Amino acid sequence: MTDATPEIEVKREMTNWSTLIGHGKIQRWFNAALNNGRLAGSFLIVGSPGIGKRTVATLLARTLLCQKSDPQAMNPCGVCPSCQQVIAGTHPDVVRAKKPDGKSLIPLETLIGPPEARMQEGFCRDLRLRPSVGTRKVAILEDADFLNEEGANCLLKTLEEPPSGAVVILIGTSEQKQLPTIRSRCQILRLGPLSDSDAKELLRQHHQIEASDRDISAALEIAGGDIHVAARLLGGERDETRGAIESQISTPYPDPIALSRVITKAVDGAGKDASKRRAAMRDIFSICIQHYRRELRAEAMQGHGTDETLARLDRSVRAIREVDRSANQASLIECFATDIASATTGDRGEIG
Repeated sequence: MTDATPEIEVKREMTNWSTLIGHGKIQRWFNAALNNGRLAGSFLIVGSPGIGKRTVATLLARTLLCQKSDPQAMNPCGVCPSCQQVIAGTHPDVVRAKKPDGKSLIPLETLIGPPEARMQEGFCRDLRLRPSVGTRKVAILEDADFLNEEGANCLLKTLEEPPSGAVVILIGTSEQKQLPTIRSRCQILRLGPLSDSDAKELLRQHHQIEASDRDISAALEIAGGDIHVAARLLGGERDETRGAIESQISTPYPDPIALSRVITKAVDGAGKDASKRRAAMRDIFSICIQHYRRELRAEAMQGHGTDETLARLDRSVRAIREVDRSANQASLIECFATDIASATTGDRGEIG
């Protein structure tokens, strides 16, 4: 799963380090770095989707830019203009960039401006402007998993020599998805998976999910720990979708036409917005992944396994990759249903 997953509306924000759920180790690390005067200039924060990477980056920005509280106190006031602007996403000294919807990679223009205005616009240029309010700037680049080699190379000088007092934060799901040149220039911070109790607290308190422990645990298993996906799966309509999908794929020989219709109906139900349709497809393929994992475990308990189940699991994983690469949705659904019916992996070279 990738940090390209669309944001879920969160009604209650984690507004301070004391309300950050499940990442006390990261809080202590930043506290020690600030108090020892050893805060790095470039960070790569990695971890599974939805567990709080962007929240940590925003809290660090508030900590460094708060006009009332010393950064060493790790207690941004939350009421000064800087704190309010960071929360609202309007602070002039916080530079943010991410992969645009509908794009498979972060465009070069996002980083260094269009061809006719190279280094006169974009993430790298904005970071190097003089701070407007205080003495620091904070630059947050989301979706670092979607940097290509050319884009990553544009960042190297910025990461190696950030402006004085500036902090650059890259956010991704895995350090292995970053080029070695990026990793070598950043302090890597790994946000470990949330415990079951922390994940449930996060879903209930900050996503306003009302569900039983059992239902939340099932959603987390389907989502592979992705909090955003789990929150969507716990919506009322998703229960109906899960039942419809599982009824189709539970048979030894699924009907590709019927399966395709069920998936298409669920995706169409997400509306016309491309990001919401992609999210619906990820949810469907996540349901399939969990189903085939369960089948593999059951087969292993019985002392045998089938190549068909393994191929269908692999196909479901490939389908999510294809969603993240902005594959044509109608073609993807048709190919997926056909491959599941025939128990093939769907390996068609680079697209898979």
